[in-house]
Amino acid sequence: MENASKALIIAGAILLAILIIALGVYIYQQASSNTGTEDLTSTAVQAHNDPFARYEGTISGTEYRALIDLIRNNNINYTDAEAQIELNGDSDPAALSTTKSGIDPNAQYQMTMDEYQTADGEYKGWVTAITVN
Repeated sequence: MENASKALIIAGAILLAILIIALGVYIYQQASSNTGTEDLTSTAVQAHNDPFARYEGTISGTEYRALIDLIRNNNINYTDAEAQIELNGDSDPAALSTTKSGIDPNAQYQMTMDEYQTADGEYKGWVTAITVN
């Protein structure tokens, strides 16, 4: 009988040790996933900005028209205000189509991007405004 009670005590200690180890692994995984979200956010920002960054600098009229289509599609697909992009102060898809019709395909234009900025001046990285002169 004495051996049986010792065996039960040992089995209980082993189960308790397994429970503590599993709890430690769970807490570690939760902490790891929280630190990884910053990288995912920066990756998402870069993925959002890359199609527009290709047009930064001097562009032709044809590229300007393609940029307008890209901005218009972005604004139709993303209803979130942070993902909306203004072109020369306008983000309405219908107005962007009107702007597109007045572009000379042979002319050269200068394109610059502005990033999303919070009220306290911190840049978040999202492109929110594009200016073309």
